[in-house]
Amino acid sequence: MTGSVSVVIPARNEAGTIHDVITNLSRQDWVDEVVVVDNASTDDTAEAARAAGARAIHEARPGMGHALRTGISAARNDWIMKVDADLRDFDISLFANMAAARADGVGLIKGNWHDPANNMLMTRLLVRPFLRRRLPGLAGVAAPNSGLYLLDRRCIAHHEITGSYAADLDIMLRVHAAGAAVRDVDIGRIDHAQRDLDHYGAQAETIMDFLLDTAGHGLTEEIVVLVGDGRDLATSGLGHCAVRARAGAIVTIFVRDPDDAVALLLREAFAAYPTVSLLPLSQSGAFTPRGPERRLCLLAPHPGSHDPAALRAAIALRARLLAERVEACELLLMPVTRNGAPPAPFHADFAFDVSKGVTIRQRVRDRLSTLGRGTGGAFGHRETFQSFGSLPSALRQDLTGVPAEAAAQSRAL
Repeated sequence: MTGSVSVVIPARNEAGTIHDVITNLSRQDWVDEVVVVDNASTDDTAEAARAAGARAIHEARPGMGHALRTGISAARNDWIMKVDADLRDFDISLFANMAAARADGVGLIKGNWHDPANNMLMTRLLVRPFLRRRLPGLAGVAAPNSGLYLLDRRCIAHHEITGSYAADLDIMLRVHAAGAAVRDVDIGRIDHAQRDLDHYGAQAETIMDFLLDTAGHGLTEEIVVLVGDGRDLATSGLGHCAVRARAGAIVTIFVRDPDDAVALLLREAFAAYPTVSLLPLSQSGAFTPRGPERRLCLLAPHPGSHDPAALRAAIALRARLLAERVEACELLLMPVTRNGAPPAPFHADFAFDVSKGVTIRQRVRDRLSTLGRGTGGAFGHRETFQSFGSLPSALRQDLTGVPAEAAAQSRAL
């Protein structure tokens, strides 16, 4: 795969090194532009960058992730190479190995470098053990913590990248969750300037905080929503979908008419999230998991709602997926209502904190109100669901057409 590459360099007080880095990069025929993000520098970093021929922009919020977000958004190409501003005495031509490794389905190419003076403590003692336990699909990446990489920004919601030093890891986890491949290639020896233990200790704490927070997001579990009217999702479940989309998970929403006014509002609300798609309910039977671990959570209206067709479609989809050995496939029921009260008998046994998704949810609800198509439902920071398995056996039998005893035997097999 060929095409132009934008190089983004987050830089804070790097006036002494940035000129040489830019000059070396600009000589490469695969580099289309160099964007330096001056991250609240107190020296002449921006001026030195411009003098070397780069485009320099400012990001006042300190933090490598803030600078990286700004640079990725400002770049004119979709393929973005992130490079450090303090590299000295390196063979820049080896960076072409990353550009050459682009291929269909690949979203991130990590540069695997070696430094005889760096024993990679954070990678060996922190990052790799986390990946082995939580994200085994990334356990084979040789350089998971490398800050030198090539990203296809179309894969992820790059405006949601964490603002901290953990941004490089965040990008890798988001690409993986989106179902795109993460690769790494050798880029030779790079001698980094050595830092003191306090510096590395602060970095380790930042990474640990990020990993502990990320572990609870279930990044590789896809959300699949089946509803008739888009208002059903706005009533219950939209906050949870928004939280998962912001974290980088895949969200697929099936609605009866994907072109009606409500569905268009949902599409607009998630336009900046490439892992979210909105499709006709009639296509739900052909759904195929896109994530790296084939883990799914289905959301559908509770059987006490006004429109059981979406729930029946969800039940049929779950049955097919289970038959295809997609074992992690939970079906949760949303208390869909139009009068402000949950349908009876609704017994919540799942609850999710949706505080990080309330802005998107409220935006959709406000727009619906202006259209005269408001919704009921709670407006708090938690959304509740009932598991399909907790429904009375007679009701489950009526919905599936399978006797409860036969269903239990099928699950046991």
